[in-house]
Amino acid sequence: MTTLASPALSGAKRTGTTPGRLIGAEILKVRTTNAWWLFTIGVVVFTLLALAVNWLGHHFELHPPISQLNADQQRTAEASAALARTPPGLAKITADMVTSGQMFGCLLALVLGSLVVTNEFYHQTATATFMTTPHRTAVLLAKLMAAALFGAVFWAVSTVLDFVATPVFLHTEHVSYGMFSWIPMRSVLLNLLAFVLWAVFGCGLGALIRNQIGAVITGVVVYLIGSIAIQLLFQLLHVLIPHDWVLTAQVAAPGVASRVLLTPGRAFDHAPPQWAGGVVLVAYAAIFTIIGIALTRKRDIS
Repeated sequence: MTTLASPALSGAKRTGTTPGRLIGAEILKVRTTNAWWLFTIGVVVFTLLALAVNWLGHHFELHPPISQLNADQQRTAEASAALARTPPGLAKITADMVTSGQMFGCLLALVLGSLVVTNEFYHQTATATFMTTPHRTAVLLAKLMAAALFGAVFWAVSTVLDFVATPVFLHTEHVSYGMFSWIPMRSVLLNLLAFVLWAVFGCGLGALIRNQIGAVITGVVVYLIGSIAIQLLFQLLHVLIPHDWVLTAQVAAPGVASRVLLTPGRAFDHAPPQWAGGVVLVAYAAIFTIIGIALTRKRDIS
């Protein structure tokens, strides 16, 4: 992230200590950097790529290449395609299309959230910030709100693209399902929750790990590599302890919890319901926020 422009700092000095003004100052700090546009462009690019991948995958799900399969494979493919064209199947496909781009979109929200905090220490503007507003808890809460707002903006950008592309996809595939039906809309709203929670999680992580590179790398590892590692670990544990609860316990990892939250039905065998993923993410965001506030209040800023 580029150095904070002087208008951001001067704006922060003029805002006083009311919550609304503090949040406005934090938003201004992000808006006066190039990162805002770079992250938004990233959300657009990754959403378009996800739409292309989902479009292709669901096309072959609805219209499998029967001529290239043997007799047994043809029967299986036709049965799967027929199931996909039922209302439950179309609901899941539509929900998947209208939330395209959430994987990397949430990751970008996480990274931006961590930069909202660590950028102050990287560019050594934290001292000026806390001298202007000595209530460190209020400052960090304002940063959390600003991060959550930008997470919601990323979600809005991605969702607009999804809502433009999804009806075109449904029309070209000669199927119909209401995008404003409960299942797709529930997925869209849960997607908003995920964007916001990952942004808050990133902000709390930045308060915990003040080093900019360290916080970003940790966040990426937790989000991407950690999720894969956790799933492999629990699969191995399930071999040693063949009980369903072992597989269900994967939801304790934040990346897996996000997947559970955003997947209509069950994300994997013996997965908990969607609300459980949301509870886990909220818990992580709250814990990291509380720890981050406690450390920020005790640490030396310089």
